[in-house]
Amino acid sequence: MASNGGTYRYLAYRRRKRNAGNRGMSRWMTALIVLFGLIVIGSGVMAGVGYGVYRSYASDLIPPDEAIAQLPRGGARVYDRNGRELFEFLDNGEGLRQPVSIDRMNLALVAATISWEDTSFKDNPGINYKGLTAAAFDNFWPFGGSPGVLEGRGGSSITQQLVKNVYFTPEERTKRSIDRKVRETVYALELTRKYDKKQIMEWYLNQISYGSIYYGAQAASQGYFGKDAIDLTLPEAALLAGIPQCPTCFDPVNEPEATVAQRNRVLVRMHEEGYITADQTWLAATTPLEIVKQDYPIEAPHFVFSLVKPELEEMFGAGSVTNDGLVVYTTLDIDLQHKAETILEDQISQFEASGGHNGAVVAMDPKTAQVLAYVGSRDYFNEDITGKNDMAVALNSPGSTLKPFTYLTAFMNLGWGPGTMILDTPINSKWWDGANPPRNPGTGYQGPITARNALGNSLNIPAIKTILYTGVSPVIDQARKMGITSLRDPTQYGPSLTVGGVDVKLLDMVYGYTVFPNLGLLKGVPRTAQDELPGSRELDPVTILRVEDRDGKVLYPLVDGQPAQEVPAQEVRVAPAENAFMINDILSDGCAQSITFGGCGALSIPGRPLAIKTGTSEPYDTIGLIGDTWAFGYTPQLVVGSWFGNADNTPMTNISSTSVSWRTVREFAIAFHENLAVEQFSRPEGLVRGSVCMPSGLKTTPGCGKTTPEDWFATASFPQRDDDWWTTGRVDTRTGKPADDDTPQQFVAVARTLRIPEGLSEWAREQAQEWVSALGRRPGTPDDDPNADQSIPVAITSPANAAPVDGLVFVRGSANAEDFQFFRLEYQPSGSEDWELINQTGQPVDDGTLGVWDTSDLTPGIYTLRLTVVATGAGEISTRIDVVVLAPESLDDTEPTPAGEAGGRDRGNGRGPPGQ
Repeated sequence: MASNGGTYRYLAYRRRKRNAGNRGMSRWMTALIVLFGLIVIGSGVMAGVGYGVYRSYASDLIPPDEAIAQLPRGGARVYDRNGRELFEFLDNGEGLRQPVSIDRMNLALVAATISWEDTSFKDNPGINYKGLTAAAFDNFWPFGGSPGVLEGRGGSSITQQLVKNVYFTPEERTKRSIDRKVRETVYALELTRKYDKKQIMEWYLNQISYGSIYYGAQAASQGYFGKDAIDLTLPEAALLAGIPQCPTCFDPVNEPEATVAQRNRVLVRMHEEGYITADQTWLAATTPLEIVKQDYPIEAPHFVFSLVKPELEEMFGAGSVTNDGLVVYTTLDIDLQHKAETILEDQISQFEASGGHNGAVVAMDPKTAQVLAYVGSRDYFNEDITGKNDMAVALNSPGSTLKPFTYLTAFMNLGWGPGTMILDTPINSKWWDGANPPRNPGTGYQGPITARNALGNSLNIPAIKTILYTGVSPVIDQARKMGITSLRDPTQYGPSLTVGGVDVKLLDMVYGYTVFPNLGLLKGVPRTAQDELPGSRELDPVTILRVEDRDGKVLYPLVDGQPAQEVPAQEVRVAPAENAFMINDILSDGCAQSITFGGCGALSIPGRPLAIKTGTSEPYDTIGLIGDTWAFGYTPQLVVGSWFGNADNTPMTNISSTSVSWRTVREFAIAFHENLAVEQFSRPEGLVRGSVCMPSGLKTTPGCGKTTPEDWFATASFPQRDDDWWTTGRVDTRTGKPADDDTPQQFVAVARTLRIPEGLSEWAREQAQEWVSALGRRPGTPDDDPNADQSIPVAITSPANAAPVDGLVFVRGSANAEDFQFFRLEYQPSGSEDWELINQTGQPVDDGTLGVWDTSDLTPGIYTLRLTVVATGAGEISTRIDVVVLAPESLDDTEPTPAGEAGGRDRGNGRGPPGQ
């Protein structure tokens, strides 16, 4: 029993021990099974949650091309009319973007990018596992020796970098967060699943930043090397590939040594990856860095910024220039632009001693109103001359270049023509609004002169008298219709406007001058900036030919919503064709410039018609200080204008409009027309050649005392009413009073009397009275000879006014003045423009013989005698009389008439005129 009990107890012990062991085994197994089950369940749950998160992120993914389209598409790219680039605007990220196909990129750039950024790119699913593992160690290792959570390297693949640049804002890119990294990873996986590697690489190379202002390989290639991405060399490709890792660290311009070191590291990696040989690596690594620095690559900057940019913003909105990736083809011709720049620089360089350092040139095609060249200053980047100021749209005094607008207004409103005569004589101060009395450009006074010669010679006083005849407001209205935008309130201006007493823009003036070769038509496109004042010009010059988006879709011009082949330019008639033709005829008449400019054709160019107008402004109190000089020249094919001066209005000296400004216009016109056929100015219908009676401007009659030379008039305004200002009567030539029945027949002459009608304006009446004096007449009935007063220092005392003469006529009188230089005595047949010299001498005469006039071979008729004294201070002082040259047989006495007697003959003493 004892044994059995002991055995029992032992077996019981063993059983308990075994059972206890079995129970322990069961608990661990159960725990392990439960734990495994929980892990499986947890993993399943986590997988489900992860899958849900993945699908949630993946469902938000839009195609990259759509995402890229929502990004700024880059700034507008501006080209000349032939597709040569002028400028590319920065986008809102202050970058230049020029996306191109990967087929237009050098394969060395692709290889360098893969070698340096993501060696597994060709095979990975969008994630660089090696880089990701290293990044995970840096960012999540809980022990020491790592940068810290979310503080380590990124480890991004090329695809992930593309995702970061396309799908995240710049602010999001700089933040380290698990959510952003997960989203980036999901997007990268999805892109790789949906798109091939070539497409992903193309997107990447077009979106990544290459430092400075360049986004994408093409923009960087152009910016750093001045070439397309397809033309990159191996060293250049390796250099670009190394920049994105740290664009500020590896800046080729500012950090050349670090950039070269980075380039060489890329080259070594390319060799390790088998893309290049050891020899290629060594040769490329020893190649010097050659950067074509383009801090501000731009052509025609003032044209781009002053004209093109505002027009694009008006058409497509304020952000279009920087965001919409517009492709803009302008009217500018870069070859003509370069010619204008070169010519202007050459001319200014020759005359800088004048104190002038800046200039501007604008050229247009008058037939289309397209701007062909636009130089806003001598040098945009020269701060010494304030080069960024656009002097083509700056306000400056135009000198005489507004005179054609004044004469055009007179032709339109008063019925004048080029032959209409104006008195070039001093102006009463009550009519003048300037500080100094007006004077002509060094020519003195001309007396009666035609509008042709007054405008052609740019005489100031006739132009001022013309605007006093028309009124200032009508001239302003006409100039505004023709394109001058700076003339606002007409009450601010006086007659000095026509000689430069106002500020205008060179661009406006060139545009206004296109009206003349266009025979009264203003051409262009509807204004983008509307003027609030009525009567403003309705059109603008054409500066943009075509606008496309990045994909080549035409946005402008559109007609009925469809792309048009050319800009639909419009035209508005702002002047009658006949009147515009008259301006062309005057300004292209070389002989109408001879008084001021010397000789016929002094301002012409070889072989073709050129209308020319110059102008000089002298806005300073000190005589001799010049503010601006201008010149405008035009043919049927071109209008070009030039300005010369200083942006800060510093005065110049010893300079004229025929120096820099005219020479610039001339040289540009010659270059422009070099290979063009010659075109003449068109002559429209509605013109007639004729003459009128002065000063009435009415139809000539046999009794008219002063007729104008035959010239053009508009048929519709040519006078049909006979002149009734002049009357004729019998005069006693001994007294100048009416003859009666007792007057001996040999002392009776038919004389003309000028009567001024009622109803004239104060100005017109004053000028009519001055005409009376100029023609040697008195208003009302014939009266004593106005020159009979012997005290007058410049006077013809014999023959008497209206006296008949023949044979040798001894002309007597006085020719003297303070600071006397010389006098000349001339005669002119009625109706002629030409004066013939009788005598000229440097000896003054006081009540003596001025000259001997041989009339024996002259055609009988009315002749004018003119005596002109030239003095240093007073300039020219003139007087004149009319005489009737008779046929030789009409007088019995063949001897010279004694001095002072009727007929003006002088029996003389055998002496000739003084000085002979």
